[in-house]
Amino acid sequence: MSRRPDTWLSPLVALAVLVLAGMQTVGALGVTGAYGWQPDPVLVAVPPAYTAVDRALALGDSHLALDDVRDPFRTRAAPPSRAAGPAARPRVNPPAVPAAPVLTAIVWDSDPRALVRWKDREWTIREGGLFDEFQVTSISRDQVSLRRGEATLVLLRRNPGD
Repeated sequence: MSRRPDTWLSPLVALAVLVLAGMQTVGALGVTGAYGWQPDPVLVAVPPAYTAVDRALALGDSHLALDDVRDPFRTRAAPPSRAAGPAARPRVNPPAVPAAPVLTAIVWDSDPRALVRWKDREWTIREGGLFDEFQVTSISRDQVSLRRGEATLVLLRRNPGD
């Protein structure tokens, strides 16, 4: 057996890590009460909104009196009830129709591509490709043709003077 310090250094470090992990595990289990030891009680200040709940829990009352408890999901008082009459129909807003995609730029070379702005996002598209719900049918120097279902949409390049 060698007596050089570098041969025992790694086993000593491993032993120290093992002892430290064991001490932390035993301490954590002791805090949770897993060994039957009683952990020190933690005193918690109860906010005034929950005093009625805290009082009912302290008494062991299985029927909590809800008169003193505020509904946390209601932001204002309930509207007065109406007399019996026809119920008002809720107003239904039609779904917003999304705007058409906007052609931003066309890169014209052997493999033409275009930049299209759609749903707050820039898309780089090429002929024959898909983006979102559109099929790119053609890209020319001045326009891009898209197909969605049976409908065809043509996006024209805007002139810089417009």
